[in-house]
Amino acid sequence: MALLGAMGESMATKEHFLKLLEAAFPPQPMPARFFWKEVPPGINDEFHRDLLEWLAGRQWTEIKMRNWTMMAHVGIIRELLAPATFLYYLPSLLLAVSEDPSYLDDALAAIIPSGRDRRPKNQWWGELLETVSPEQAAAIRAFLAYVRSDLLRSDKEPFVVSEEEVHTDEAERFWDAQIASLTSRTNR
Repeated sequence: MALLGAMGESMATKEHFLKLLEAAFPPQPMPARFFWKEVPPGINDEFHRDLLEWLAGRQWTEIKMRNWTMMAHVGIIRELLAPATFLYYLPSLLLAVSEDPSYLDDALAAIIPSGRDRRPKNQWWGELLETVSPEQAAAIRAFLAYVRSDLLRSDKEPFVVSEEEVHTDEAERFWDAQIASLTSRTNR
């Protein structure tokens, strides 16, 4: 009976995440600006061509994991796209991970800043956090709750923590802080 309750709870978590994702990220309108800036030094034009080929002009609902895997690492993609554009396409990555959890690292890398302290230090993150709505932040947080309940391995020995668990903890703390900030801005 306890197993059935746990399975029902995890299904509810996934269903909740999917419902919030669908409501918070409408496929229309598409963002007006695709690239954030001109090509940064050291970035190959091939990355830009890949983004145009695998993402540009498509609704996020058309993008599959195959599209994401045909491009550069999500950290590079994130920095090349305008923040609103990255946020527009992000649900396709989160949805793809719910269908194929082997790409969880990519999704976690996409939703938290780089660096040890995971603090947004550059203009790109500042613009993204100005763009994200409370509903979108809640959908991202629901994705993390789904990850915690369904995708993290619980069959490891005690005191063994996976990299995915660490990144999930960091992402939860980051998005909890963003939601608190959004809530305080909305209540002013």
